[in-house]
Amino acid sequence: MTISSISSSGQSQSIQQTGSRDTLTQEDFLNLLITQMRNQNPLEPMDNNQMAAQMAQFASLDALNNMQKSLEDLTTYQASLGNLQVASLIGKKVEVEGGRLFIDKGTVSESNYQLSKPGKVSIQIYDSTGFLVRSIEEGIKGITPQKLAWDGKNQQGIAVPDGTYRFRVSAVDEKGQPITSISRTIATITGISFENGMTYLKLGSEKITLGEIQAILG
Repeated sequence: MTISSISSSGQSQSIQQTGSRDTLTQEDFLNLLITQMRNQNPLEPMDNNQMAAQMAQFASLDALNNMQKSLEDLTTYQASLGNLQVASLIGKKVEVEGGRLFIDKGTVSESNYQLSKPGKVSIQIYDSTGFLVRSIEEGIKGITPQKLAWDGKNQQGIAVPDGTYRFRVSAVDEKGQPITSISRTIATITGISFENGMTYLKLGSEKITLGEIQAILG
């Protein structure tokens, strides 16, 4: 953006004041224009075309600033609306992919798995340290979703502490070849948090993102 140069100390000072910044504000622009008009050479006044061009520049700057403010307001509104929608998920039961199991006050969360083709299934359940606490033989299962029934006890029949556990599905077909599977966890959202611009939902003792939710079950 160009302003005609004027050899006056008043304009020089004004330019120096704005030179320390990367952008020219409306106030800076207007001050420069007024200073230029005050200190113009009476014998060579600014012509009308030059004045019109600089006023057009000022109008463009004003329009850009107003547009930027509107975009900032829209972004703030969308963020607030998004936070309100996320907050409505608290207390909702959701389904997420992954073999998680949460035990709260002795109650085990729901979970299921689904095989890509029928086969013989065994389930291994691990604690947060990766220690195997239980191995369950499920027998032959089909390709429909299968509910994982775990009573929250270890291999010795002793109830394990509350916390987060993970399960792994091992399945083979009639020829002993591995079968792929998908594991899912069903639990209730108990809270939300906002960290570094990201929204997290509290599921059991873990935090998940909105993108991990596959279904809202009510």
